[in-house]
Amino acid sequence: MKTKIRKNRQTVRNLIRVANRQANSLRWGAGETDDHVLMKFQICKQLKKWGHEFYTEAIFESTNLRADIIDADEMIIYEIVGTEGEESMLKKQKDYPLEVRFVRAGEAFRQELLL
Repeated sequence: MKTKIRKNRQTVRNLIRVANRQANSLRWGAGETDDHVLMKFQICKQLKKWGHEFYTEAIFESTNLRADIIDADEMIIYEIVGTEGEESMLKKQKDYPLEVRFVRAGEAFRQELLL
């Protein structure tokens, strides 16, 4: 494994609460819509195909914020949005410790959404 990827994975692990460090596991909350969960599954499936390490529903130690999906190899958070407002999205970009990319729930999944 490349040194950069190993370092990125360790950096991400260190950001996440120990209890939330289940790598490559799809987790979701009871209040998430079917479209939200389906998009989360499709993103995780693609990350797994690429051989990336990922975390879902990970809570950050420093902020107690919860991310939908973290691609540990690229150090990118994917947040699935449906009715979420612009203000909430801007707050996440500001408060999350990694780059945040937003993906619309209910949108047809394409690999390009992750690039």
